[in-house]
Amino acid sequence: MKVFLEGLNCANCAGKIEKLVGKMPNVRAASLSLATGSLVIDEGEGFAQEETYDAIVKLVHSLEPHVVVSKNRKRSAAAEPCGCEGHSDDDHAALAPHEHGQALGDMDKRQKLELITAIGLFMLGFVFQALLPANLEVITIGVFLGAYLLAGYRVILLAFRNIGQGQIFDENFLMTIATFGALVLTEWPEAAGVMIFFGIGEYFQDRAVDNARRSIAETISFNAITANRVGPEGEVVIDAKLVKVGDVLVIKPGEKIPADGVILQGLSHLDTSPLTGESYPRKVEKGDEILSGMINGNAVLKVLVTKDYENSTAMKIMHLIEEASDKKGKTEKFITKFSHYYTPIVVFSAIAMAIIPPLLIPGASWETWFYQSLIFLVVSCPCALVLSIPISYFGGIGRASKEGVLIKGGNYLDVLYQSNVFVFDKTGTLTQGEFKVIKTVPATGFSEVELLAAAAAGEHYSNHPIGKAITAYARQDVDENRLKNYAEIPGKGTRVEVDDQVILAGNKSLLQDHQIGVAENNEAGTIVYLAIDNQLAGYLVLGDMVKESAFAALQQLKKLGVRKTVMLSGDNSQVANQIGKQLQLDEVRGDCLPQDKVAAFEKIKLDNKDGKTIFVGDGMNDAPVLAMADAGIAMGALGSDAAIEAADIILMKDDPMDIVKSVDIAKYTRRIMIQNIVLALGIKITVLTMTFFGMGEMYLAIFADVGAAILTILNTTRILRYRGFWQKRR
Repeated sequence: MKVFLEGLNCANCAGKIEKLVGKMPNVRAASLSLATGSLVIDEGEGFAQEETYDAIVKLVHSLEPHVVVSKNRKRSAAAEPCGCEGHSDDDHAALAPHEHGQALGDMDKRQKLELITAIGLFMLGFVFQALLPANLEVITIGVFLGAYLLAGYRVILLAFRNIGQGQIFDENFLMTIATFGALVLTEWPEAAGVMIFFGIGEYFQDRAVDNARRSIAETISFNAITANRVGPEGEVVIDAKLVKVGDVLVIKPGEKIPADGVILQGLSHLDTSPLTGESYPRKVEKGDEILSGMINGNAVLKVLVTKDYENSTAMKIMHLIEEASDKKGKTEKFITKFSHYYTPIVVFSAIAMAIIPPLLIPGASWETWFYQSLIFLVVSCPCALVLSIPISYFGGIGRASKEGVLIKGGNYLDVLYQSNVFVFDKTGTLTQGEFKVIKTVPATGFSEVELLAAAAAGEHYSNHPIGKAITAYARQDVDENRLKNYAEIPGKGTRVEVDDQVILAGNKSLLQDHQIGVAENNEAGTIVYLAIDNQLAGYLVLGDMVKESAFAALQQLKKLGVRKTVMLSGDNSQVANQIGKQLQLDEVRGDCLPQDKVAAFEKIKLDNKDGKTIFVGDGMNDAPVLAMADAGIAMGALGSDAAIEAADIILMKDDPMDIVKSVDIAKYTRRIMIQNIVLALGIKITVLTMTFFGMGEMYLAIFADVGAAILTILNTTRILRYRGFWQKRR
């Protein structure tokens, strides 16, 4: 079950919601992504969806009344949080005036007026303090108290309400206790100033969160907004979401393609960079398939829709990226757990600071230490940490998608960061996978015509690149009525009956299984043997070229800290070793059947004690190994449902350099997260230390709280602007 919480910017509240939902009846676990506002519930036995949904609505409303809970997202993940107007009962959440977490852009006029008035009264208080005589001090105090109440009454009300619900250690509680303490010490300007600066800081923090979300969403925005549909009434502009299978669309120059389809009319060049990161124009004409998210170039196209808007490639990718943020990385999980202990520890440290020094230190002032303990309270909230980490993961996933790399979760960013062994398939991964027949060798008693006729029949139904290359080379018309009992033998080849003959087409192992003798063969290339009625008819030699960027990609992986590169291939050992030598791989294994690949990979992974092991394959034929890997990478998956299902990381192009990009982005994301942790904790520890030695001020504590959060969020947005080595060379 998945629900959406629009308007949630408070990291502390998000943690509470996630924890409490996880404790609901028949819920195994809950995961709330602050980056996208999505709450994913792992359903247990006897799970009641409607009852749980209603309970979530009540829970969220009790903690964050302004947050809108819905079963379907009403806007993009980066849209601004939900405002206070224009919602019906269908939103399933009552809306209340602004409380902690709502962005200023959604403040109603009353709230804006209250904050501005509080600032005005605060400034007026200092004027009165300077000009009014001592006997009129009560007026000055009244002005400061007015500013305090206007700026802070919502925080105070929410703090007391949360205390009544057993939710104590949040920012509202900490701010309330700290400012009450300032009032007790008759620090009227301090109390008012803290509430005002807290409100302003929260305001800019929420804006920073929204801007980060919006920037990420713009980075991964592939979908069109409108479509030009051709109907009985002519060409009509409609909402892209209304496009259905069978519609005929007109795609004009410069427009995004709203849905997958086949070209009925026109010739143009498409910009595929929104999906693949590659801006090189792709030529398309009548009969070609085009995918949503691509941008039409220089001519008008008429397209027949084959997938509606929701099932189109662009939407599929966007959903994939959004769902990726629900899978939390280890750092995010650690920080969430850390915050549960950190805040109470600091709160109890503040209590100890208020009591112990005056008792133990001669001449120590109760008032001084009480004031310093209040500063401790303000500093204690870990929002800067809890907020910036999920945004960092989401930013890394968004940045990778811009380069045509889809990463299915923050946990896989962690795996890429720790990866030190890469295992590759050969065909279509390190090589082009575009085989060509370079030699035909008929056996004694068979002609080349007979050999090619048998090859065409044996590979007629095959979708393997080798089979397609053979049928293309043979150029023979095959009567399908004559073909019976076609079968593919995994890792070996094919078997088919033609009239009363049995044709085998495959590797040496296939023929040996049928007790057909095959002599040693030293041909340089991929060899496909043909047998007719258990008699060797000859063989074909096929060649496959190494991808242009494969060698450079493997060298760059080494520079990024990858210790070992391995290739597992179903091709014969001679060809595999030749490719391995050309690419300077550390280890090569040829003649691998699917079960051999599984066994070999299992041993490689077991031997890798100090890092993560990645497998790179085509996402379909290598599904068992992809599933075993710490992270499986599918090559060339543009439009491939099978690859998207099988792999954890999907490369939209066939370029091995994209593997390097994904590792580089993962490492950069990690660096940003470490910077955020050091920045947030460094600021807080510095202010806490200064406070302990009597150098802290309440205003400085506010900066250590909301200021640190804003700084870490701004630092996180650097991920979206990251220029890796591949861009620096352009």
